[in-house]
Amino acid sequence: MRPFDVTQAYISASKLVEAKAQGRELIGPALPGPQKDGRFTAAQFQINVEERHAVCPAGKVNTQCSRLVEASTGNICYRFEFSTQCHDCVLAAQCLGKGQRHRSLVVGEHHTALQSRRQEQQTPAFRQRMKHRNAIEGTQSELVRAHGLRRARYRGLAKVSLQNYFIGAACNAKRWIRQEAWKLRQSAWLDNSATAAAGAN
Repeated sequence: MRPFDVTQAYISASKLVEAKAQGRELIGPALPGPQKDGRFTAAQFQINVEERHAVCPAGKVNTQCSRLVEASTGNICYRFEFSTQCHDCVLAAQCLGKGQRHRSLVVGEHHTALQSRRQEQQTPAFRQRMKHRNAIEGTQSELVRAHGLRRARYRGLAKVSLQNYFIGAACNAKRWIRQEAWKLRQSAWLDNSATAAAGAN
């Protein structure tokens, strides 16, 4: 599977599933779920949409699951109900809102993929991968701000690709020149230090 580094805005449940179907992997953190005024959120539930199965923080399993389709957009979501387990639950105060008798959750059809990413990004291995990803942010900013990478000056894929190659080459050349200039300054500083030390002796 070919990895692609993307920003947080591109990490959504549908994008994760779409990328996987295409043999790609999107690398980046998913946005956190909405907060519930201190109450348990969907992130604290173990949800498997494909199996219509959910487990609450108290370890209780949902009693039913309904498939919902939004008429205007066609978006699909699923509502999980915990209709009989909440009345005597010791965690009810942390889970139920005012006036609620039982807990229900509504999640998107690709919530399983999103939940998996949110759990993965808490691991040391994911944080290590993100360190490599973050290193490219400075280069991307330089290419956009200093070299106009975001705007194509020509029409056609071949010309635009050539423009990007030239931009990359120019960026590399500037970095090489800065590195060589730094080496010259360091060499001159060492020579001056050695001369001063010899004169002092």
